[in-house]
Parts: sequence; C-alpha cells; structure tokens
Amino acid sequence: MSEYCASSEELEYLNRALRTLSGSNRALLRAEDEGFLLQEICRVIVEEAGYRLAWIGRAERDAEQSVTPVAHAGLEQAYVDSLHMTWADRERGRGPTGTAIRTGRPTISRDILTDPKVTPWRESAIVHGIASVLSLPLRVEGEIFGGIGICASEPDAFGEREVELLSEAAEDLAFGIEALRIKARRRQAELQIAALNRALSTRVAVNHAVIHATDEVPLLKEICRVLVDDCGYRLAWVNYHQKDDEQPSRPMAYHGFDEGFLSAGTTWCASAEGMAFIRDLENRLATGNPVVMRDLANISDMPLRSEALERGYSAALVLPLLIEDELIGMLLIMAGSPDAFDEQEVSLLQATANDLSFGISTLRTRARAVEAEATVRRMAYTDLLTGLPNRVRLRELLEDAIANARQERRSFAVLHLEIARNQEINETLGYREGDRLQLEIATRLTQAVGPDRPVARMGECEFAVLMPNGGAEQASQLAKQILVALYEPVELSGLYLEARASIGISLFPGHGTDPEALIRRSGSAMEQAKRSNAGFALFQGGLDQECAQHLTLMGDLRRAIDRNELLLYYQPKIQISSNKVCGTEALVRWRHPQHGMLPPDEFVKLAENTGLITPLTLWVLDTALGQRYAWHEEGDERPISVNLSAHDLRDPRLLERIRGSFATWGAKPHWIEFELTESALMEDPVAALDTLCELKKLESHLTIDDFGTGYSSLAYLQKLPVDSLKIDQSFVTDMTSNDGSAKIVRSIIELAHNLDLTVVAEGVEDQLTLTQLGQFGCDIAQGYRISQPIPADQFKAWEKQSAWH
Repeated sequence: MSEYCASSEELEYLNRALRTLSGSNRALLRAEDEGFLLQEICRVIVEEAGYRLAWIGRAERDAEQSVTPVAHAGLEQAYVDSLHMTWADRERGRGPTGTAIRTGRPTISRDILTDPKVTPWRESAIVHGIASVLSLPLRVEGEIFGGIGICASEPDAFGEREVELLSEAAEDLAFGIEALRIKARRRQAELQIAALNRALSTRVAVNHAVIHATDEVPLLKEICRVLVDDCGYRLAWVNYHQKDDEQPSRPMAYHGFDEGFLSAGTTWCASAEGMAFIRDLENRLATGNPVVMRDLANISDMPLRSEALERGYSAALVLPLLIEDELIGMLLIMAGSPDAFDEQEVSLLQATANDLSFGISTLRTRARAVEAEATVRRMAYTDLLTGLPNRVRLRELLEDAIANARQERRSFAVLHLEIARNQEINETLGYREGDRLQLEIATRLTQAVGPDRPVARMGECEFAVLMPNGGAEQASQLAKQILVALYEPVELSGLYLEARASIGISLFPGHGTDPEALIRRSGSAMEQAKRSNAGFALFQGGLDQECAQHLTLMGDLRRAIDRNELLLYYQPKIQISSNKVCGTEALVRWRHPQHGMLPPDEFVKLAENTGLITPLTLWVLDTALGQRYAWHEEGDERPISVNLSAHDLRDPRLLERIRGSFATWGAKPHWIEFELTESALMEDPVAALDTLCELKKLESHLTIDDFGTGYSSLAYLQKLPVDSLKIDQSFVTDMTSNDGSAKIVRSIIELAHNLDLTVVAEGVEDQLTLTQLGQFGCDIAQGYRISQPIPADQFKAWEKQSAWH
C-alpha cells in the first residue's frame, strides 16, 4: 500500500490548526479570568493561526434560545452583533453554530456560496471574506456553555485532521473555562470564609473585651480598635442615641478615621440633612434589624459617598445597640470590599452587637450596684450626725491596724472618750442643742488629733480615737492634747457650757489583740478615769481570764505542733460530671488532752492571732506531703489541697519553706494544690499578687477559697494567676431555698468559666444542691453530701464503699 502524502495546502491548514492548539494552551496557562481567556483564544486563532474570524457565543436559556457573542477577533464588533444567531431548531438556528450547540457535535459549512444552511448570513460573509466555517461546541461542567466559530477565507477548509486538532483546542478551552470557574468559586468561598472568620474573630474579641471591661467608654473605644486593628475592617464608630432634637446622636468612640473624614462627618452630622438622616436611620434600627449598604459606589444618595470611596470604604453596616428592646445607639462598621457583609457575616456581627449591648447593660447595672453599695456602705459605716466613722467602721479600722501592727511588729493605742452632761443638755436645752454639742466635739477632736488618727463616734456621747503608732507615753500625750482642745466652753442657746471628757486608753498588743478586747478595755479605762477624775487613764486591769486561757492554749498548741500531736483529716472532692473522687482537702484537727476535740475555727483563729499560723501551715503541708507520697506509692495521683492564710502570704520565707518541703518528699507540682481565701488576698492585694505569681512559678495549682465574700474586683481577679474558684459555702448551702444565693452561684460559675477557671462548690449538704450545681455547670463539689473529713487510714475503705468510686 502506498503512503498518503499530504499536499502543501493541507499541511498549511494543519499547521494553522496546530498553531491554534499551541497558542490556546499558552493562553490557558496565562489566563486569570474567563473573559480574558475567551478573548485571548479568539486573538490566537486569528493573529497567530491565520484564520479570518473567531468568535465565541454563549447559549442563553431564554425563550428565544439566543446566542450572545462574548468574545471575537478578526472582524469588527458590528459584524459579530449582526449575526443574530439562535440554537433553536429554526432557520437562524440551523447554521453551524446553532447546530453545534444544539447537537453537541462539530459542524462545518465548507462553502458559504453553496451551503443552504448559511443563507441568512451568506451575503455578509462574502463581503467580509469568509468562505467556510467550523463551529465547535463548548461543554462546561457537563452541559453546553456555547460554541466557538472559526471562519476561513478559503472554501473546503477544515479537513478531518484539522478538525480533530481544532476540536482538541475547543475541549482545552472548555476545560480552561471550567477550571477558571472552579477557581473563581473557590476564591469566592475563601473570601466568604475569610469574612466569616473575621466576623467570628470580632465576636470573640468583643466578648473578651466585654468580660474584662470595667468602664463603658473604654469598652466602646476598645471595640472600635478591635474591629479595625485586629479584625481588618476599615472603620468603626459608635454613636449613642439622645432625646435631643438639636443633637439626636452623640459620638462615643471611633477608630479608622483620618482627620479630614472625621471633620467632614462631624460637620455633616450637625447639618439638617445629617440629623434627618440619622433620625430615619435610628427609626429603622429601632426594629432591631441592621442596615446593610453594599457597593457604596452604586448608592447615589449615600451620605459622604465620594469621601468614603476616596478612603477605600466600599461597604457599610449599621447595627443597632439595644437594651431591653430600646435603642441606645448604633455601631457603624465599614469594609474595604464592596461585597462585604453577606447574610452570614451580618448575622455574626449582629450577634456581636447584641453581646456589646449586653456588656453595656451589665456595666450600667454594675455601676448602679456599686453606687448603691457605696450608699449603703456609707450609711452602714458612717455616723449620720457627724459624718465620722461609726462603731462598725471602727472595728474594721482596728482590724486593719492590728494586721499592720503585727506585720511591722509595733504597738498602737485606742482612746475612748465620753462627754459628761450630754443627757442633761438634751433634757434641758433640747436634742437640737445636744446635736450641736456632738458636732462641736467632733470638729475639735478631728482638729486636735490630725488627719492620720481616725476619729469615730461610738454612741450618743462617746467617741474613739485610733492612734496607729505608739505606746503608753505617746497615747497619754495625745489624751492631754484632746483634753486641752475640749477645755474651752461650748456656746449653746446663749449659755457657755464646759464639755468635760473622760478618756480611757488601751494598747495593742498588751491590752488586747482583737478589736473587741481593745474597745472593751479602753472603755474600762475610761470608767477608771471617770472615777478618779484624772481626765484620762491607762487600762490597768492586766490580762483577764480569757487572755490567760488563750495564753495557756497557745503554749499547748505550740507543743502540739512541735510534738506532731495534731491530726490531719481529708475531705473528698468529686468531679460532678463523672461522680468520681478527684482530690481531697487537708483539714487539721486537735484532740486536746484536757479539753478534748477542739473546734478548728477556735484554735486556727488563735494561731492567726498569736503568730503560730505559719508553723501550723507548715505542719499541715509536711503531713499532707507525707500522706500524698504514700498514696503516690499506691498509684493514686489525686491532689491534696492545703490552705494558706493571710499571715502565710506575708511570710518572706514562705516560698523557701514550701520548696524545702517539696524537696524533702520528692513532690511533683500536681501533688499539692494551695487554697487562699479571698479575704486574705484582699488584705494586701499587691503583695498577695506577687506571692501568688511566685507560687505559680512552682507550677502549683492555686484556688481562691471562700469566693464571694472578699469584695475582690473583677479587674483584680483577672490578674491573679489562679486556676480555680471555690464558692463560699454560705451561698451554696442556701442555693436551693434562696433564689438570691442560686443566682450568685450561677453567676460565679459563669464568670469563672469565662475566665477559664475551674469552679469548686463547698458546703454541699444534700443531693438537691449537688444536682443543681451540676445543672449550673459547676465542676467540683465538696461537703457532707459527699463525705465529712476522714482520717487518712480510713480513706481508702470509705471510697471503696462509697458511691463516688
């Protein structure tokens, strides 16, 4: 068989098709969007391959089944527009392009002059030098997208091999279109995901800011900063609604403005047009629905549109801020993309605005509560007549003075005054004049003692002065100064009456180590001064029987610590979610040889007041470590909690002693958890924070005990390197019968979890309380419902028989 030899003309046609295929592949590699690719393919077919015309039509799904030209090369746009093709089975749809689209197969018109199917376009084709046409279907994502028409200047073009090559180029083009669409959809999905991530990040950041906020305006400023700097929006602005026709809104915070836009916006808002726009906007927001403005370039009546577009603000979202369904303001967010703020993003940002509204409401409620608390505290701790501290406040001042004096190892004095003839004045001149006498005495006292020595009104005719530093000699000198200050007569109803006073003095620590003892003994000294007419007297009664008993008990306690005669019991804690024992708290017990088993509060308080608390704490820690070592040997890795007192926190050697105990037993950090009462932390918050940070360096687990009773602030709480909160039993015990206690418990649990803290509830006495704690999300429970404190040698047997194993 002889080999077929192609003519030079056929070779030229094949080369033309090959150039088309090669150029098309290059275009596919370079293409970034569909429009560019279609136009580039047409250009390649004409300019590089040498065909007369190339055009691509899109098959429409309209009633006419029309074909819309989307790209062309070789001839002018007017010619392509004049083709008016369809892919329907009628005259203008039976040409090559309509047939190729309808059948999905290549269609050729080899000679324009003789092919009856191209009659509608023959004359125009001849005028434009077209002699033959090849139309190839473009199948994209499983369906016909349209067709590509290739026109040649010579008849009988498009031989079998040429058609194969051009069909391959068409298939490559269809694949390229499909790939670009997939890529575009992926890019759009990525943009949507980025927008959602941005909105989610905004919500997380806003919630974090709300949780840690202490004041409203800084919160709003932080929210605006977060939206722009952290979450990528271009501008954020918070306006508050005002019931003022002259100024319906008030700017509260903003971020992302430049001075020019801020100035323009401020001027416009103050104009009649601006105020009317804001009122209308607020009316729309009052329904609770956001206002979305996408693609600002196409919103002709958008205020400050040109200024916004100049600065790259392309879309806007206005969110209502509502408290109890009342509009308090709006949050404006602007983005750089005109397609920003789709439905999902708006939904997330609306939820974010709701969170911000809740935070604002919480701060306002908290501010009102603080104000009310301050008022109540002022009423509870202040004498209404004189404005001086009352007896209750004096006790607090004395407690602080005692703590400071112990820490600094110094003495101080309490001076107790009684004004003579007060009742006689009331009965003779009336209570109004009696009150005038009290006010005059208060004024003279405060001037005489100076600002560093608090004066309190104890009762109808009694005052007290706290001298924070000094002993008997200094207190006696101060008493003399007071008597001199009160020597001048007081004018009442035209009469000049002497304000004779008797002063009693008690000293810390010689006459007492607690507020009640010091007040009682200064009162006794005052009675001595009245009997002796000496003006003032120092307490001379010596230590009373109570003090003697305490001294004896103190000596016994010291010996019990030194001789290891104390007992350590362990109260189990359970993980509520699993009902399994997860740890214990070490609780010290003392069986006195004469007095029997003493209440822990009694001798622990004695230890705190006499400086024995740190030796007692170290004994508990060492004993607990010994027991923990024994349980470790048995494979039990659950921690033991040990309490630290306020005195322990002030001990400069605390960390050194703890390290020593850990080293003695080869203890791991998770063996022991330290519990510190909230009130202990608040005695000296700064020093307590430093100590806790040092403890945390030991990788110890730290718990705030008795939480809810120490008046710590959230700002202080978030600084503490603690791991868990233990709710005070006074709230837990009453939570099933007292809605207030239940709300406090739930709030503490939610607060702790928002700060990533574990929550322990102590004082769990019954199953109902335990069940409700579980419903509130509490993590750990401790109390008599689980077990009372147990000796170590009985613990394993108890656990085996209990419901918590």
